[in-house]
Amino acid sequence: MSRLRLLHITLWGPNVPLSTVEFGPGLTLVRGPSDTGKSFMVEAIDFMLGGKSLKEIPERTGYSTVLLGVELPTGETVTLTRGVAGGALTLHRSDVRSGPFSVPGETLSAKHNSKSDANLSMFLLKQLDLDNSLIRKNAQGATVSLSFRDLVHLCIIGETKMQSEVPPAITGQYTTKTKEISAFKLLLEAEDDSSVVATQGAREGVRTTGAKIEVIDQLLRDVEAKLVETPDEGELRDQLARLNASLADHTSAVEGLLTERSGLVKQLRRSQEAVQEARTELSEVGALQGRFGLLSDQYDSDLNRLATIREAGVLLGFFTPGKCQFCGAELADQQYNHAHGVDGTVFEESIDAEIAKTRALRADLALTMEELVRRGGHARASGREAVAQVEALGVRLRVLDDELSPGNSQLRELIGVKSDLERSLALYSQAAELTQLKAALIDSTQTDATVVSAGLNLTALREFSAELAKRLSAWGYPDAASVRYDRAEQDILADDQYRSAHGKGVRAVLHAAFTVGLAQYCLDRDIAHPGFVVLDSPLVTYRPPGRNSPVQLDQSLPVGIVADFYRDIQASFDGQVIVMENLDPTEPLGPNAVDVVFTKEIGVGRYGFLPPKGSARAAKMED
Repeated sequence: MSRLRLLHITLWGPNVPLSTVEFGPGLTLVRGPSDTGKSFMVEAIDFMLGGKSLKEIPERTGYSTVLLGVELPTGETVTLTRGVAGGALTLHRSDVRSGPFSVPGETLSAKHNSKSDANLSMFLLKQLDLDNSLIRKNAQGATVSLSFRDLVHLCIIGETKMQSEVPPAITGQYTTKTKEISAFKLLLEAEDDSSVVATQGAREGVRTTGAKIEVIDQLLRDVEAKLVETPDEGELRDQLARLNASLADHTSAVEGLLTERSGLVKQLRRSQEAVQEARTELSEVGALQGRFGLLSDQYDSDLNRLATIREAGVLLGFFTPGKCQFCGAELADQQYNHAHGVDGTVFEESIDAEIAKTRALRADLALTMEELVRRGGHARASGREAVAQVEALGVRLRVLDDELSPGNSQLRELIGVKSDLERSLALYSQAAELTQLKAALIDSTQTDATVVSAGLNLTALREFSAELAKRLSAWGYPDAASVRYDRAEQDILADDQYRSAHGKGVRAVLHAAFTVGLAQYCLDRDIAHPGFVVLDSPLVTYRPPGRNSPVQLDQSLPVGIVADFYRDIQASFDGQVIVMENLDPTEPLGPNAVDVVFTKEIGVGRYGFLPPKGSARAAKMED
């Protein structure tokens, strides 16, 4: 079976002690108090498997390179190295444990590219025979190539994700939810989405939605830039209420003018909104015209190509007398087609039919583009009219401001402040409307994930739910037999409520069971899986420093779960599992397990993954 095995994670620097932790083929437990670098180790592993960045902590000072040892399915040992600042990785075809690195290696980009082998994602996917896999990204059936990062979040679980209310199979990002469910489906069913046929116009629909969101995002950025130094909306409304009370004391003589001014301000706001709506409409029309123009060019190209093919086919029939080039009939058996007046062939008829179909599509597109031109013209006319109204209303407002008690500077000042407050509140209203519009577009993308979820194979889900229940039962989880995976919510249903509704301790245990259960499900069925899982704090959330410090086990978890958990993953899990935990095991680990203990006490055992701040350089100099 194709699977990977992690050998070690190492940090190296020219003037600091080498910091490394080796991993066993089965269970590796890294335990100790909080803030000893356990979560940093998880982040470092994720970083070496294509993560964007590595957290900068004080203890990291002086370390320049991260090394990750990996055993490939062929048994070959390789080492990946990467600078702590990020960027490309280097692949060494040997077991490298420290620098400096005299032997040059192969450079691998950290960014996935299915058209090149010179990137980490494709290198690792080839080891798992997944390099040609496609996964679905929307309801219309559009697909993208599988990236190794699409699998990482299913086998490397950080502490935050472990306790998060977000379902285990997804990350919580709406833009990638459909892809993530598709990747989960790939592991469950051992079948990618290469057979899915995209519906006509799917790509244009996705691009149109994306273009609309881009336009709204730009408008939102413009509005938010104007609100950077503006008080929040509630405070503005309070200020406006107090200001109105003050104005009431000064407006007895100018009440009529103020009423007119208030009406003008409302008209001005409506006109400004009309200008903004016209600009938004023009932006959308422009984006659509650009895309439809490309489609029209494609239709023209198709028609030219079809005409060329038809002409070539007719000429071929004219210049090659004898046996028919299309049906194989001998010359004596060929008959003149009087209905057409000329010799015709099925080939010509099919070409003519395709030309007619393409012309019809182009005609429909032309109508659509004409409608876009009409919309654009209407938007421009509306925009010009609204701009003219804004300018005229602005002039009238300035005249009114001059007429309102010219000698009363305090009143003019209050009115000016009120105008500023109203403009700021109008910006907040505009931002709220744009946000609501964007949310509506985003909600439309959620149907994509729903379609993919509905396509999950029920038999596979039942078998996976059985594996999940079996794992939880071995850990002593109450009523584990009723636990199942719900495809509609993409969440675990336990105790008649979804995982997201439980406390964080139970959420962590259920997520651990999902991750380990999914890996074992794949291993049992010879389905491609990275072969390893990394779990950060599946059982307990905090432990203060000190060898005798008490631990805080979630009270909602069953008594004995710690012993049952370690006993099960050693005896019944066939892959590699690396656990970062604050809690010490209640029973001795098996002889094949690797037990790494951090103390967070200087001079007592190993302090942590990295030496404490200030001691690393001194220790190196003493060596």
